[in-house]
Formats: sequence, C-alpha cells, structure tokens
Amino acid sequence: MPSTVDITKTGRACRKSTRAPRVVAMALGCLVLAGCTSESAAPPPPPPPTPTVAPTPATYSAELCSAATEFQKAANAIVNLNATAVGADGVKNALQGLETAATNLLAAAQDQFGPQGAELEKAIASLRGTIAGLTDQDSLSTNLGKIAASVAGVEQAAKPIVDSVRTGCPSVPAVETPATS
Repeated sequence: MPSTVDITKTGRACRKSTRAPRVVAMALGCLVLAGCTSESAAPPPPPPPTPTVAPTPATYSAELCSAATEFQKAANAIVNLNATAVGADGVKNALQGLETAATNLLAAAQDQFGPQGAELEKAIASLRGTIAGLTDQDSLSTNLGKIAASVAGVEQAAKPIVDSVRTGCPSVPAVETPATS
C-alpha cells in the first residue's frame, strides 16, 4: 500500500515507501553508536610532542669566567710540567698555582655551584697537605703518587664547574692532555 502518490509531468505515479528511510536511519544510528563505542574502547592518541627549545648557555659573572680560565690554565700547566727540569721548587710552585686558582674558582662559583663547591673544597685541602709535604727532590720522588692523586682530585672536583662555565665563557681554554714523546 502506497503512503504517498506523486504525479509528475509525465503523468506516472511514483510510490514512496516509509520503510527505506527507517532502515537508513537505523543503519546510520548503528554506525554512529559503533563509532562512539570503538572510540571509547581505544586509548586516546598520545598528545603531540612539545617543541623543544635549545638550551641557552647560562650567564656567568666576569669573575667566574676569569676564575675558570685561570684554573684551566693552571691545570694545563701541570699536565705539561717537566718535573725533572723544574725540580721540587718548580713542582711546588705549579701545585701552589693550582691551589690558588682552585681556591679562586671556589670563591667565584660558590653561589651557583654550592654542592660541587663542597667537593672542590675537600680536594683543595688534600692538595694543600700534599704541597706541605714537599721539601726537596727526594720528597718529590717519594710523593709522586700522592701528588698525582691530589692534582687529579682537584681537577675532578672542579670539572663540573669548569665544564658548565665553559659553555657561557668562551675564554676558558680546553683541557690539555699530556704530550706523548
């Protein structure tokens, strides 16, 4: 039984069924519901990654830059020191130069590098004790291991400070390694 009758210009009758729109509506409803349930069952997509900003070097005071530069120069001087040529006094002077430079670095870095400063302070005290034990060429020879350990301790304790400062202070020289003959 037709629900509506339409007469067109050609005079033909056209029958429309009310059943087809219901089937289409039900199918669309199921698709919508299926879409909603499948979205809730699946985990949400991860958020887009946040853009990373390149870190900018920290700004360091002129005093800290200068102290780091002097420390690295003193450390590099010891690396290239010929103990035989300079004798006990020359070695002692070089060690005292490192001690002074490390003490100045500690003073300049204390505010920004508190925890690292405490380690550096301990290493400086150890170096100071080593220097006090050097009296002559014989004491130099017998204390080479202790000297090397003290210098390495100061350099290791100062490394995080100097490496950090180097990023903002281009005047800090690179670490030198011993020349091989």
